[in-house]
Amino acid sequence: MSGAEVQVGPSSHLPREVWILSGVGFLIAIGFGVMSPVLPVYARTFGVTSFMIGLVVSSLSILRLTTMPLSSRLLRYIGPRELAIAGNALIAFTTFMIGVARSYWGILLWRGLSGFGSALYGVSSMALLFAAVPTHMRGRANAIAGGGTVLGSMAGPALGGLIAAVSIHAPFFFYAGTLAISAVFMLIFLPRTPVQERTQLRDTNVGLNDLLQDRRFRAVIVVNFAQGWQSNGVRNMLIPLFVVEILHRSTVWSGVAFAIAAVAQAAFLPLNGLGTDRLGRRFMLLVGGCITASVSVGLSLTHSYVLLIGLMCLYSIGASATGSAAQAMLADTVPVSASAGLAAFQMAGDVGGILGPLVAGAILDAASMPWAWLVGAVLIVIGLIMAWGTPKTIQPHVRHIGLR
Repeated sequence: MSGAEVQVGPSSHLPREVWILSGVGFLIAIGFGVMSPVLPVYARTFGVTSFMIGLVVSSLSILRLTTMPLSSRLLRYIGPRELAIAGNALIAFTTFMIGVARSYWGILLWRGLSGFGSALYGVSSMALLFAAVPTHMRGRANAIAGGGTVLGSMAGPALGGLIAAVSIHAPFFFYAGTLAISAVFMLIFLPRTPVQERTQLRDTNVGLNDLLQDRRFRAVIVVNFAQGWQSNGVRNMLIPLFVVEILHRSTVWSGVAFAIAAVAQAAFLPLNGLGTDRLGRRFMLLVGGCITASVSVGLSLTHSYVLLIGLMCLYSIGASATGSAAQAMLADTVPVSASAGLAAFQMAGDVGGILGPLVAGAILDAASMPWAWLVGAVLIVIGLIMAWGTPKTIQPHVRHIGLR
């Protein structure tokens, strides 16, 4: 693929980069699903407070957020493929070091450095996907690439119980192993970034101020912030509390609800991707946003476990539609050389994911759970209003730099 502008054309097979990134996403997600539930318990073995355990859990997101601008600069000088491999290798090493840590502070240090590796991989994998996929296939490509992560997230927690039974250290070694495999996988199968394309990335950078002039870019930034707030933050915090404190069921039932919702999300990913390509980015953003905002209101009012599962399935379907459409619209708007734009998109989701649980927790202490849900619903509606103002038709931007 050259650096020339690409117009919408007939359907063809998805580029191999899509399938490679889907496989890598599966390996990363399954390892993370194995390790994540054990991390708080492992930190507790060093006799620390709950706040310090929370700091360990949050340190990855904090370091990922703060190092994202640096990662976007490195992308322009090192190249997407090379930076993705380096990011995975760094997370593999730091995760292994968490497993052999001899103190709480060692866990905190290596967990934080994992956030830097996550930032490197996050911005570079998005650049790889955007560079490899033509405009008319981006919805399906995002769905397939995201599908690997969803499937890995479904399998990880179930496998984690078996691995943790071997040793509390074993999940960290398992995750480090899946990351190392994914780095080798990319090293072998992803084509090397040519030197001239690295030079072009470095010399044709598009500034963030230029991108902010585009209504599509402003819309996807707000949408991703709202998604991070509600989907990655508030939902993951409030559902377990609702199941335990309101429905008086064990935490196992929370896991069952999330697993069923993940199955629904995985089942609808291809359809959502196809809809993004055939019906348009704006249409799918509006549909997905309406579903997630409406279901958020429903989740704030329900008192039935069966209804909870049904609403969570609908929410996951809406969130996957929104995610596929937002990333496709971002790719239409941001060339790979605009690494600051890719970083800003990732950072918006991270900030939402960090602030959402904090605000929801404060609201929960001061008021009630429905109000905690409704704040996120309002943010989603704001994103919908901004998405409504974007063009109906897909207007190809200056084409990204090809890596094939």
